[in-house]
Amino acid sequence: MLSIMRILRYVFLGMILLMSVLSFTSGPPAAYAQTNPSPPNANLVEVGIYVLNIGEFDLKSGTYTMDFYLSMQCVKPNCKLGSFEFMNGRAQSIRLEENSSTSKFWRIQANLYDNLNLQDYPFDSHTLSIRIEDTTLTEQNLTYQVDPHGSGLDPSIVVVGWAIAGWTQTVVNHYYQVYNQTYSQYVFSVNLEREPAFGFEVFIPVFFLAFISLIGMLMYGKTSSVLENRVLLTASCLIAAVLFQFSLDTDVPPLGYLTFADKFMIATYFIIISSLVIGVLELDCHHKKKEIRSQQIQYYALRSMPVVAVAVYLLLFRLFL
Repeated sequence: MLSIMRILRYVFLGMILLMSVLSFTSGPPAAYAQTNPSPPNANLVEVGIYVLNIGEFDLKSGTYTMDFYLSMQCVKPNCKLGSFEFMNGRAQSIRLEENSSTSKFWRIQANLYDNLNLQDYPFDSHTLSIRIEDTTLTEQNLTYQVDPHGSGLDPSIVVVGWAIAGWTQTVVNHYYQVYNQTYSQYVFSVNLEREPAFGFEVFIPVFFLAFISLIGMLMYGKTSSVLENRVLLTASCLIAAVLFQFSLDTDVPPLGYLTFADKFMIATYFIIISSLVIGVLELDCHHKKKEIRSQQIQYYALRSMPVVAVAVYLLLFRLFL
């Protein structure tokens, strides 16, 4: 009867954990834009960006700086280049280096920002973009096109802690519903992926806390002081895990959804609290002189908790990463 009750208890706790995780798995809404063919009478302008440097990438605020060359040139003669603005930031400095009636070339340093999806943190990847629109001309009058030969990334670019997974460029139509106007928008994107070692470095201390709480289950004796020390050890692991999560939260902004790190910590709390409950039950049986029941709890706990811990972590990585 005892083993059945313990199995039911673990299933019940697992269901609570699963429901808690699933209720917060939705991330931020995805942004999208639609690409349409250019109007026949619109000025066609090829846009190219060559990025020289990426710096000051702040995960908490979603801000970063980019140093790059921007080129614009007419596809057809007698076109109007217009003027441009950044839709996700502001230029810190702009230097016009080449200027003619059909082409222009700038060196620009810009402070930019993006809405980052941190659902997979600390195994997250992000897209840092440069979004450009004309200040006055709608897509009926000016349409951007990508310049495949004048765009790219400098090979010397290094973003500390991140691996550059490539870059893309595209042109989309940005519709302003309140004004009933559509503008051609050029988007240059740099794809960053987190270095895999960072995620595992984050979780190594948590693994040790869960491991210590499981090792503590080996502390069993005929005196109550042994069990009391075991409960204190497990409770200390729980407090350390909570403090560790506080330190993790300082690296990310307040979010309306759970990151993978949050889900990992919930799984760790489940393991440590289960070990703590088992220790308290054994201590209670010891005080009530129910030695046989205490030994039965110890017997089943030593054989089930390591399996439960491994299963919880494996399911976590399998389902949510």
